[in-house]
Amino acid sequence: MRADTVRRVVLAPDKFKGTVTAQRLVDLMATAITESGSGAAVTPLPVADGGDGSVTAALSAGWSAVSVPASDAWGTPLDVPLARDGDRAIVEVAAVCGLGALRPGPAEAASGTTYGVGQAIGALLDDGVRDITLALGGSASTDGGTGMLAALGVRLNDRAGKAPAPGGTALTSVTQVAIDELHPALREVRLTLACDVDTPMLGRDGSAEMFARQKGADDATVARLSDGLAHVAPLLERAFSADGAARRAGAGAAGGLGWAGMLLGGVPRSGAEVFLDLLGAEEVIRGADLVITGEGRLDEQSLRGKAPVAVARLAASHGVRTVAVVGSDQLTDKAPGAGRKGRGRTGAGPFADVVALDRMDPACVDDPELTGRLVGLAVHTLLAAHPAPSATPRKGALS
Repeated sequence: MRADTVRRVVLAPDKFKGTVTAQRLVDLMATAITESGSGAAVTPLPVADGGDGSVTAALSAGWSAVSVPASDAWGTPLDVPLARDGDRAIVEVAAVCGLGALRPGPAEAASGTTYGVGQAIGALLDDGVRDITLALGGSASTDGGTGMLAALGVRLNDRAGKAPAPGGTALTSVTQVAIDELHPALREVRLTLACDVDTPMLGRDGSAEMFARQKGADDATVARLSDGLAHVAPLLERAFSADGAARRAGAGAAGGLGWAGMLLGGVPRSGAEVFLDLLGAEEVIRGADLVITGEGRLDEQSLRGKAPVAVARLAASHGVRTVAVVGSDQLTDKAPGAGRKGRGRTGAGPFADVVALDRMDPACVDDPELTGRLVGLAVHTLLAAHPAPSATPRKGALS
């Protein structure tokens, strides 16, 4: 092997949401490296941060695929795919009440519910699972997790003693909360909330304000959802003795489902850190010569808990450079923590380099096949720009 080639490359991308899965990206990158003739050894590490692909990431780490009956965000029955390892399980919220291929409007945004998440959790509890990780990204709902709580035994009623309609906008009618019929196994469960964002549920950067438009809400619906969450929060927090939980970091994940998880005693963690631990990423990255990561859109939200940034920071702690292939690079120098590094051609944040596919060909946004070809070209570009370092030992390098 020539002295200027990369010796070992770790491929650790997250998915390009709605376009290419993380595993497919790994396959495309690996093919490009083989075709480059560099002779580099490739280590695959498809990652997730609590959004779509979290169950797949767990399966790649040796967990088993199982399914339980539940319902989607609008009540349609489905079998939910989960990952299980003994008495541990991972529930991917996007697989239960995610958008899927739907292009929702205000009505869907208003009525989306997390009831199916509660059904899935209840089924796991009934089957003896006592360690549950909720992967909170990618939800279609903004109901503050009230649907999940209702499925697990919480009663929310209006003045007439009737339960509100599904969704966040109906929560303003709630006047009564009772938690005496909560699933008894919740007292024994270890609940981890894998958050892909650190926003609160209420406030200017709350669940409705930050994310409801992505779920089909117009301005009027955003306001109604915000009002519903603000109305029900003190009622439920009083019942669970959890005052102020709605403004904690991570409470706003999955339309407030993070908040509902906190009421049940769940512990919020960075979704990226949860899955990097699960995948044994530190051992994989230690001693590598280069890490290639990526995601569909690199922006300020990426700095608030997304997987590629977590990968880059972990690699940096072992003296390993990280470069990224992204669909679009919207991260500016003004974003906190987004100081440019390396060559600075298209990169920002904690990466030595970034190649954005839409700058190569904007048509890739709607063309998965073109995206795949561009990923290969981007990897060739990055390999040429970042040859293998000298053999000088680095922190964490294997002898």
